[in-house]
Amino acid sequence: MRRTPSACAKQTMHMLALAGFLLAIVYPFSAGAVPSGILGETVRVSVPGEYPTRDVPIPRPELLGPERPADPGLPATPPPNPEVGDSWLWWLFYHYPMPPHFEQKMCTVRGKTDRGYVVVEDSQWGVNMFQNDVDMILERWENSSLGIHSDMGIYDINSLYFGEPPDELDEDPRIYIMWFDIGSAGDGFFFYFDEYPDGTFSGFPSNECETIYLNSAGSQSPSSNYMIAVAAHEFEHMIHWKYDEDEATWVDEGLAEFAMYLYGYPDNITSFPSNPDNNLTNWDGNWADYIKTYLWTLYFYEHYGELDAVWDVVHEPANGTAGYDSVLTQNGYSKLFSDVFLDWVVANFLDDEEFQDGLYGYEGEELPSFNRTVHETYPVGPLSRGVDHWAADYVLFRNGTDLSFSFDGSDNNVFALRTIESNTGVTLDVGLWNPGAGQAGSFDVTDFGISFEDAVIVITSVSNSGSSGYYYSANASPPGIPPVSDLACSVSGTDVILTWSPRPGAWNYALYMDQAPFFRPDQVAPVNLTATTYTHAGAVLPGATWFYIVRGQNGLTQSIDSNRIGAWSSDYDIP
Repeated sequence: MRRTPSACAKQTMHMLALAGFLLAIVYPFSAGAVPSGILGETVRVSVPGEYPTRDVPIPRPELLGPERPADPGLPATPPPNPEVGDSWLWWLFYHYPMPPHFEQKMCTVRGKTDRGYVVVEDSQWGVNMFQNDVDMILERWENSSLGIHSDMGIYDINSLYFGEPPDELDEDPRIYIMWFDIGSAGDGFFFYFDEYPDGTFSGFPSNECETIYLNSAGSQSPSSNYMIAVAAHEFEHMIHWKYDEDEATWVDEGLAEFAMYLYGYPDNITSFPSNPDNNLTNWDGNWADYIKTYLWTLYFYEHYGELDAVWDVVHEPANGTAGYDSVLTQNGYSKLFSDVFLDWVVANFLDDEEFQDGLYGYEGEELPSFNRTVHETYPVGPLSRGVDHWAADYVLFRNGTDLSFSFDGSDNNVFALRTIESNTGVTLDVGLWNPGAGQAGSFDVTDFGISFEDAVIVITSVSNSGSSGYYYSANASPPGIPPVSDLACSVSGTDVILTWSPRPGAWNYALYMDQAPFFRPDQVAPVNLTATTYTHAGAVLPGATWFYIVRGQNGLTQSIDSNRIGAWSSDYDIP
């Protein structure tokens, strides 16, 4: 029995927003083959290898192939209380044969629990789908998972973090988990069309029940941890639709990726680290887009309220960056989205859980290295570069001292730069530099090559508009510690007083002395000093001679010898 849907109040808005519906379908060809005038948004893809095939949105309704209804006489609606073994016709979305089209197929309930059905298109049973698959899927749906809530199933975890799922038409709280051969490399999708009576959206039939669709013939088996995690991903889309139907795609996708983390089988951190110049708030459906939005959501979860933070984002009516601003403000944080973003790009590079109480790290992931430009010879530039809005470039400097950095960005953009100072992998300091209204200026990275060896400049655009271009240049002194060249001595009574000028890069000094005029410093124990003066008490005695050399040092690094001087006996003048 069908009832008048509460969702009908949303119908007008959805008709206007048809171009933005949530879909997780992937074509088995490259982006270059996408027809013009596409709409929609994709969810994910499962292809072996580091960089999966890129997702491709569903075509506009006019690019769909004709619907393919089944022969009349077959049951087209479910019984009042479906049980295992019941079969009826479903509208399924196929990508083979092309063009993409809807086709009616007989499907059978193969498993049932208190909160879910597993339904399988009949041709897949005993071919790609078996009873052991159904049993494992329902176990993970109801009872257990691999992540931080191992004693909870997907239904309870998603409901806890995101909210209760919708129940718009069929008055049945169970979720249908539909498995069929999509005919492409896509893993699955959620159609909000199913939340409306059939015929509401021309060209997009409705099965009039809460359904997530999964590929029974994908790269991994239906009961693999990967495909079960995809079910968690699609279920988040369904719940999010209920509470914020027009949420920005990048926000919704990040939360759906986070649902996979909660299940305990998140996507591998690939693609995005090799090209971090990727606008967080722009969704193209590339694999890197899934990863960047996942990392953002995980970072926000770990640092800004955990479960409450995620819940608030889903239920916040404001969308995109404005939604995050609202959630931060409502929860008493002084930071806004732009501030958290600047911390996030540093965390992606460092992933350091020790420095500043883990502000620049992840607890739930071990991140690979992010791509960076490395400079080890100077001067550098000026070099012309560009960084996308809400994205980052990382520029690493090493092998020098006294680093100076100049920046000039497009005047109609807003740039912000973070500095990271580290030594042998240990983070020492993170700073912020805003170039100001002219988007240009210079600053010195003090103590570079002295107290730390690596300096990273993180260049970001913290604006939604403006040109992305910028120039930067840098210069630094040659590496190493310049030798002392002005070692001098004077006599005060029987004491010899040594003085010299401080040297850049020297943490302290090693003073070598011996009575032989051409002694070798490596055969003499040094006197280690932090000052640039030393009094050799009682050195001026009849018949005694002393000679001196100073070396600047920085840890295990020493400069070459200073000028050599001698303090002769009291019978002679000091040269």
